[in-house]
Amino acid sequence: MRAARRPRTSPRLARRRAETRERILRVAAARFAAQGVDEVRLDEIADDADVARGTLYNYFPTKEALVIAILKPVLELAERKVQGMADLGPRRGVDALLALFLELWRSHAEPLRVVHRIPQPLGELAALHGTFLQGVLRVFERSARAGILRAKDGALAARIIGRVAIPLLELYDGHPRAEALFIESVRGLLLDG
Repeated sequence: MRAARRPRTSPRLARRRAETRERILRVAAARFAAQGVDEVRLDEIADDADVARGTLYNYFPTKEALVIAILKPVLELAERKVQGMADLGPRRGVDALLALFLELWRSHAEPLRVVHRIPQPLGELAALHGTFLQGVLRVFERSARAGILRAKDGALAARIIGRVAIPLLELYDGHPRAEALFIESVRGLLLDG
C-alpha cells in the first residue's frame, strides 16, 4: 500500500502565508516595543495586522510563541556575531561589539526595543541570550585585563552596555550623526583614554 500523498502547497499560497506571518511579526514587534509585551493583547495585534484572531493563533498559539518568533532571529545573529569576537584584541573587541549593536539596530530596531523592555528572555530564548551575554562579558573581561576600562571591571562594563545601549540608540535615532554619537558616548562611558 502506498502512503497517501500530501497535497502540495502552491507557491502563491506559500508566499501569502509567509507575508501574513511577517506582517503579524512586524505589527507585534512595533506594538510590544511601544507598549511592552504585557500591555498588548493578541486580539489587538490581529486587528492591526488585519487578520482574523484564528489566523493569528494558527501562526502563534500564544503570546510567548509570538515574542519568541520576534526575538529569536536577532538573538541568534547577535550570539553568532559575538562568538566571532573571541580572538580580537581588547580595543578591537569593544569596537566590534559597538559595531554589532549598530548593525542590529539598523536591521532589528523593534526586536531590540522589545528585548530591552522584558525583564528576562522567555523560555527557550534564555539559553541563547545567556550565550550572547557570556560573549559580551568575555570581550569586556579581556578589556579589563588590558587596563582600558574606566571601571576596571568587565562584568560592570557588560551590565552598563546592557542598560544603556538600546536607550542611547533610541535617543540618537534620526540624528544625522546617530551612529558616531552612539560610539563616542559608549566609548566615553566605558573606556579610558
